[in-house]
Amino acid sequence: MDFSAIGAAVTSLRLAGDIAKGLISLNTMAEVQAKAIELNEKIIDAQHRIFEANAAQSELVERVRKLEGEIARMKDWEAEKRRYQLVVPFTGCTVYALKASMSNGEAAHYLCANCFQGGKRSFLQVMRPKPGYLHFVCAGCNSQMDTRLNEIGPAKYAEDVKTWR
Repeated sequence: MDFSAIGAAVTSLRLAGDIAKGLISLNTMAEVQAKAIELNEKIIDAQHRIFEANAAQSELVERVRKLEGEIARMKDWEAEKRRYQLVVPFTGCTVYALKASMSNGEAAHYLCANCFQGGKRSFLQVMRPKPGYLHFVCAGCNSQMDTRLNEIGPAKYAEDVKTWR
């Protein structure tokens, strides 16, 4: 028996075993790679869902901020509304007049009743569209109210307005 041939056969078998182990290892690596790909897909999906959740949370935070701002504006408007009283300073002319007791040093003025009901503070300006007539014109909605007078004097505080009938 040729020991060199046996040694070569053993060496060949050893190499075959190494190749088989390598093939098995490749097969295992393919499974590992498949699992790694699946894991990466799950991680990417989780990241995508996290981004979606962050976007949804950002939208909710923005909505809450806007709603809080709206609540603050509504509270401010409620406080502002208490400063005025609906009066009829001239026949057929209904306006909101500033209350003297809540003026805080602000000059007497009239606000448009239409705008006021819509939550806006729009000042009325006196205009003379034609000789002999004075109108109030709203700076906000451009509505006009006829005073049916030639002269009206300055605006009065609500408590000082004599209601016309």
